[in-house]
Amino acid sequence: MNKNYNWISPDSITAELEDGDKEEIIGQLMELLRLSGKVTDPAAVEEAILKREKLASTSIDDDIDAPHALTTGVSEFCASAGVVDHKKIYLLIAWNESNSRNLKLLAMLLEAVKVEKDRILAAETGEQIHRILTAALSATDAR
Repeated sequence: MNKNYNWISPDSITAELEDGDKEEIIGQLMELLRLSGKVTDPAAVEEAILKREKLASTSIDDDIDAPHALTTGVSEFCASAGVVDHKKIYLLIAWNESNSRNLKLLAMLLEAVKVEKDRILAAETGEQIHRILTAALSATDAR
């Protein structure tokens, strides 16, 4: 597994996501995801995410939402994250092919966020959230 976790960069994370409806939140997360350099077709990503959201909610619990989708609009697995008012964590996750590696990365990221939820919610910067996530991912990956 890639210990660098370059699929989620500090630039694609914020502790200052603005509250809004689901589409507004997804729009903000899409802007962050574009900073990853892995988005080849933003419209395709957003369309796939919104289509997936209409099928079923991707809420993990009251404090975590994780819109995600398989899409041709990214070059590889990538994610963005944001926190609204230290109360709710949002992730946007996209990948371009269905395989065991991508499913494992999805599961690892969701597990890391659940385990570190309180620390992520308390973080003041995207860089702090990135450090928390990569440490949690390393711990999850080591299991």
